[in-house]
Amino acid sequence: MAAVLHVSQPVTGGVARVVLGLAVAQAAEGFDVTVACPSGSLAERLVGTGVRWRRWNSAREPVHGLRAEMRALRQVVDDVRPDLVHLHSSKAALVGRLTLRGRIPTVIQPHAWSFLAVSGKSRLAAIRWERLATRWTDLFLFCSWSERNEGAAHGIGGPGRIVLNGVELDRFRPASTPEAIVARHDLGLPKEGFVAAVIGRRSEQKGQDVALRAWRKVRRVAPDSLLLLVGDGYLDGFDAENGVVTRAAISDVRPIHAAADLIVSPSRWEGLSLAILEGMAAGSSVVATDVAGSREALLAGSLPPAGAIVAAGDEDELADAILARCQDPSLSQREGIAGRRRAEVIFQETLTASAVVDSYGILLSRRKR
Repeated sequence: MAAVLHVSQPVTGGVARVVLGLAVAQAAEGFDVTVACPSGSLAERLVGTGVRWRRWNSAREPVHGLRAEMRALRQVVDDVRPDLVHLHSSKAALVGRLTLRGRIPTVIQPHAWSFLAVSGKSRLAAIRWERLATRWTDLFLFCSWSERNEGAAHGIGGPGRIVLNGVELDRFRPASTPEAIVARHDLGLPKEGFVAAVIGRRSEQKGQDVALRAWRKVRRVAPDSLLLLVGDGYLDGFDAENGVVTRAAISDVRPIHAAADLIVSPSRWEGLSLAILEGMAAGSSVVATDVAGSREALLAGSLPPAGAIVAAGDEDELADAILARCQDPSLSQREGIAGRRRAEVIFQETLTASAVVDSYGILLSRRKR
C-alpha cells in the first residue's frame, strides 16, 4: 500500500479531528501513514493508532518562520519518502507547496480558503497565491460544494473532488437524560434550563463576539438561559450577570453536546463546520450562519431541516433563531431527530474516509501514466 504523509498546523479543533480520523482509517486499511504536525493534542491522540507522528514546528501566522518551516518539512519528506502528501488547511498548503513544488503527488484540503481570513491587499495577495499554487496542486479535496464554488468564483481552478466532512456516529449520538444530567453536573451547569453552546477556537472566524451580542437579546426574553463557550482561548469561568459560561478546550466535546439544548455556529467563514456535524449526530438542533457548508449540512436535499440558517454577523437574526428554539422545545426536538438522520445518511466518517482513499487511487494511477 502507498505511503501517505498528512501535514497539519492545527493540532486542535475541527481540522485536527479530520486529520486524525483520516489517518487512523487509512492505517487500518493498510496504508503506511505518517502525520507531521506540531506537538499537542493531535500528536497525543495518534499514540497507539498505528499512525506515526513526526514533529513539524509551525505557527498559525502565514509568513512567520516560513523558511524554517520549509526546511523542517523538507527533512520530514526526505525521511518518510511518501508516495503522496496530503496538506490540510492554509498554513500546511502554503509551506507544503513551496517545499514540494509538484515533485510528489500533492493533495490540498483547504478546510476554508486562506483569503477569507484577511481583507484588502492581504486578501488580494492570498487569492493570487492560491491561483499561482494550483500549478503545484494535483488534487483539491473540498469538504463542501460551497467551498469549491468559493474557490472557482475567485479564479482558483485545478482538479477537485467534493468529499464531505464526516462524523463518527458511534461516538456522537443522542444523549440519554441521565447522561445529560451528568454532563451538566460535570460542566458546572444547572440541571434545568436552556443551554446554547458554541464550540470552537476563540477567534474572529468563529464569531463568538456576534453570539455574545445576540445573547444580550436572548437574556432579556429568557433570563435563566445560559450560553456556553468552549474552545482554545477560553479559561473556565462564569459571568452570572450575562449568563455566559466559558470552558477551556477539551479533547472530547461529547459532554458539551450532551449538556446543550442547542448548538450555535456563528462563524464568519468555514469550509464545513465539524461542530455542526457533531451536533447533528448528537441529536441537537443547530443554528448556523450562512457560510460554506452550513446550508448543505442543515437544509439541502429532501430530508427535513436540522436547524436554521442566519446571515453571518447579524446578531438580531441569530438571537431570534435561538429564542425560537428556547421557547419551543418541540421544534428543537424535531430538528435534532432530523439532524441525526442527516448525519446517518450523508455525513458518516466511514463514507468520507472511503472517498478520500478512492481519490488517492485515482491521483496515483494518473501520475503513473
